[in-house]
Amino acid sequence: MLSALFSMFGPAGVEGKAVLDLYAGTGGFGLEALRRGASRVVMVEKSRRLCDELRQAAAKAGADSNAEVVCGDAIRSLNDLRGPFDVVFADPPYADVPFADVAERLAENSLVAESGAVLLEHFHKTELPDELPGLVIETRRRYGDTAVSVYRPK
Repeated sequence: MLSALFSMFGPAGVEGKAVLDLYAGTGGFGLEALRRGASRVVMVEKSRRLCDELRQAAAKAGADSNAEVVCGDAIRSLNDLRGPFDVVFADPPYADVPFADVAERLAENSLVAESGAVLLEHFHKTELPDELPGLVIETRRRYGDTAVSVYRPK
């Protein structure tokens, strides 16, 4: 699925782009963005153990100078980040649907670049609105039980 997500950005992909990976978990999206040439990747994760693993993985990939790991609550962390980001990826646990709050904080803190994209991963049966604070839907894609809704700034 990661290849499909990155293919959305065309031939240049995320090379030279600033990427925010919210709810990073093991860092699949953020670490792949680093491998694909992102200029800056910020990964936000609540688990201290996973934060340590993300830092180690970025260092092992030789990309620790381009990577920042923020250990804390994803939504609260949005108040302290420095943007804008060209790509924002949010993959919270399926039981959570914090997307309106995420979008609101992204807008309040000017964290999405004018030409940026916000990718929200969710359970395919979760219905997301066509508009969220500061964002409008561009496309929805389904990958098995997972769906990704792609939004752009209004």
